[in-house]
Amino acid sequence: MVNNYKMQNNLISENDIKNVLSKILNEETSKVKREDYNRVRYKIEELQNSLSETVKELRKLESCIPNGLDLVTKNRITGVSSNLLGAQKLLINLKDKLRKHKKSMYTQPVVEKKD
Repeated sequence: MVNNYKMQNNLISENDIKNVLSKILNEETSKVKREDYNRVRYKIEELQNSLSETVKELRKLESCIPNGLDLVTKNRITGVSSNLLGAQKLLINLKDKLRKHKKSMYTQPVVEKKD
């Protein structure tokens, strides 16, 4: 009876194995290669450049609108402009968070030796 009790305590259940495998798989997928960080950063920079060009084109559009259409277009153009500027700020924040995350993942603490 005692041996049977010990065996039951030492058995690994199917759920235990699934849980361990799930933890291992989640850890593997949470690791990101440096190249992936660089690729994402590059795409963010491309998007930032595209947004900057779009803002320039919007300003050109705004400057060529005749006074007769000013009343109809002013609010809409202002809304588009503010949304573009908001998107630019969000991309800057995203790029900064990405940089900080990469730094935290790949920075190793340096232990100073005291003489």
